[in-house]
Amino acid sequence: MNRRDAILTFLALGASGTPFTVVAQSPRRIGAIHNRGGALSREQWVGTGFVAAMKELGYQEGRDYVYDFRGWQRSEEIPALVRELIAGKAELIIAASPPSIAGAKSVTDRVPIVMMFSANPIAIGLARSLSRPGGNVTGLTWDHGFETYAKQLELFKETLPRIRRVALMWDTTPDSTHDIYVKYYERAAPRLGLALIPVGLGEVANIGPAFEKMRNEKAEALIILPSAQITVPHRDAIMALVARDRVPALSGIIRPLFEGALYHSAPNFSDNPRRVAAFVDRIFKGAKPGDLPIEQPTKYDFIVDQRVARKLGIVVPQSVLVRADRVIE
Repeated sequence: MNRRDAILTFLALGASGTPFTVVAQSPRRIGAIHNRGGALSREQWVGTGFVAAMKELGYQEGRDYVYDFRGWQRSEEIPALVRELIAGKAELIIAASPPSIAGAKSVTDRVPIVMMFSANPIAIGLARSLSRPGGNVTGLTWDHGFETYAKQLELFKETLPRIRRVALMWDTTPDSTHDIYVKYYERAAPRLGLALIPVGLGEVANIGPAFEKMRNEKAEALIILPSAQITVPHRDAIMALVARDRVPALSGIIRPLFEGALYHSAPNFSDNPRRVAAFVDRIFKGAKPGDLPIEQPTKYDFIVDQRVARKLGIVVPQSVLVRADRVIE
């Protein structure tokens, strides 16, 4: 059969009503990894927000892509979960929090990884630069570095001018990147005439002794760094001791709130699902992750809890109140 005859046969089959077999394109698979019950899970705000943002970009869940979430309880589970995602043909992995990002990177240098809630990606070896990361990792960072943490100490100094000793509660588990932030605080504290008391938590059992150390070293305020392994899941236990010891506290996260903290200061992540979806869209359309600049937060939130201030007998200066995005009365 020559080419002309083949075309005529094709048209005749169509005219006779004989159905053609159409091969549908399989949905592309997006892997997602975060701690179990974390914000990236399909039921939480980032997961639902991401699906909504993808729809705005023209991607229908189920038809165009499958969102395959894996949640870990312990960080050592992460590599195996990432391998599961890759074995399931994930074309891209969204990884939230430093343990998830580092765990994904340890498994693959081929599958694109889009970060969310990342520590300094250059300091932890995930990127060559923010403008041109190279490799297979891009996405969103947590902060702007030193200035972010210096401003938190300045808040306490402005509120309590006579303060001299500030405790810093941080995560010392093996996969934590909090040591980067501790260095920022250690650098900033002397400039404000403050002594920093680092209080590391390697496990939940360390929480009680941490507060004993703070009492012994006469800490006058406390900054709590958010950690998916320690401080966030055990925030109720931490804040119960904050209330018991009447310590003015600042939490470095807004979602979820550490109820009982005087101040909450953190990047605003409400736009993160849309920003991550934009990365996914560009990569699906052929962009290389190593060529996509890593983005820093575009807005910071600051919340003052006047209920806590009154309980502690603290008068929050007007100069601080006017900078607050929200004042809890």
